[in-house]
Amino acid sequence: MICPHCLRSIEDGSSFCPHCHGYVGAAASSVAEFVYCEGCGARLSSHDRTCPKCGRPAPGILSTDSASPDLAAGKTASFPRLTKRMIETEAPELRPEAPTASQVAVDSVDPFATGVLPAAAVNRAMPAAEAGEDPYHGPTRRRKWPIALAVAAAALIGGGAYFVAADPLGVMPGLTAELEAAARQMFPSRMTPESAVDAGSASTEATDETADQEDDGSLTDAQALTRLTAAYESIVTQHDALAQIIDDYNTAAFANDLDMRTEASASAYGARKVIDQVLEDLNGMTFADTAWDAQWANLVQLAGWARIRIDMYCASWDISLSYTGSDLPYRHEDEILAPLRERASADTEARDNYFAHVASYKPRALS
Repeated sequence: MICPHCLRSIEDGSSFCPHCHGYVGAAASSVAEFVYCEGCGARLSSHDRTCPKCGRPAPGILSTDSASPDLAAGKTASFPRLTKRMIETEAPELRPEAPTASQVAVDSVDPFATGVLPAAAVNRAMPAAEAGEDPYHGPTRRRKWPIALAVAAAALIGGGAYFVAADPLGVMPGLTAELEAAARQMFPSRMTPESAVDAGSASTEATDETADQEDDGSLTDAQALTRLTAAYESIVTQHDALAQIIDDYNTAAFANDLDMRTEASASAYGARKVIDQVLEDLNGMTFADTAWDAQWANLVQLAGWARIRIDMYCASWDISLSYTGSDLPYRHEDEILAPLRERASADTEARDNYFAHVASYKPRALS
């Protein structure tokens, strides 16, 4: 018989191999131990005489004398592939018969051909493998909750998109208007002149479309309150923009770059344009109830105070922007600052009056 460990010929019925002292009893013969390459550790078939991976002879093929120098030097890939002559001269007693086709086929489909488990672990895994189960992993359960969660999320997103796009309850226009009004109050300096004018006129146009006027064209009480409130909010927003207008003026009024001055002056010109539009809208209002006249007059006065303060900087910008090319504005500092000096007292008076009445001039429903 052949020792399954060192592949040397031993007497039939032996319990231990006299060469490698490995156990070759009945238990060992029932399930042969694996044989591994001593160089690279690859698992070898019982029919391999050299390692198919690194070329090293299988354990026990070469004599100790011929193999020990290479083993001591750590050479594994330098072993030549075993030839028939080497087997006949070095270990003639190990010359096996050529494996049959069935043996080669069994080796190629061996499920443990790439395994590195010891034989004991393989013996424990064999019953599961014979039953068609995975010997290395336990049974797995398919979890259905991720699929259900993904379906629910997709339905929620799709329903939200439909609600926003279709707006079946008709809440989006009003919500959008409220958000825009809040943005104008919180960030007045972020509005461009065109958007500020559009915002001021859009509120009045929407009111005209949604409410009926009296037969003579005068505003009803509901219309009057809505129109006056929109005008009041526009006046307050533009007056609050004075902080940004002053910052822009201090930054670029004397800059050499004309484009920089033009861009910085837009905040002042835009605010004045909005105030002018508010005054035009107020002058075009007529009321069914003359009790609104007092509140209307208050807003006209409030808009006038705001315009005085804003127009002072516009007048100074007019002078600054008139200097172009090599005629730089810093050479005309007195001329540019003249409107601020000449209108300082009017600006102070307008400022004091504005802050003294802005809260009380807010439109209120008639009692």
